[in-house]
Amino acid sequence: MPAAVAVQVGHLPPVSILFAAFLGYNPVQHLVGTHVLAQLSVTNASVLTGREFFPQLISGPFAAGLHQAFTFSLLVCLVAAVASWSRGRRLIIEESAATAG
Repeated sequence: MPAAVAVQVGHLPPVSILFAAFLGYNPVQHLVGTHVLAQLSVTNASVLTGREFFPQLISGPFAAGLHQAFTFSLLVCLVAAVASWSRGRRLIIEESAATAG
């Protein structure tokens, strides 16, 4: 694949690519275009548009991002738990029957 096309595809926003992955669609043919795929050998074009290339391509970065998101949420929950614990016991004031009536 020409380097210019690879750089252009690499700078596209990842949102549409992730939606395509969740829908089970391989967007490589749409992203690089049929004219670029026609320049490649049949073997390389079939690998790029096959069922294994795209999931393997995004699985590493997606897993890393998911790991970072869960780590961040764990840290935020721990900070919230410490803040809640440091607040002390909750003071409950019971109203007397005379003031309630």
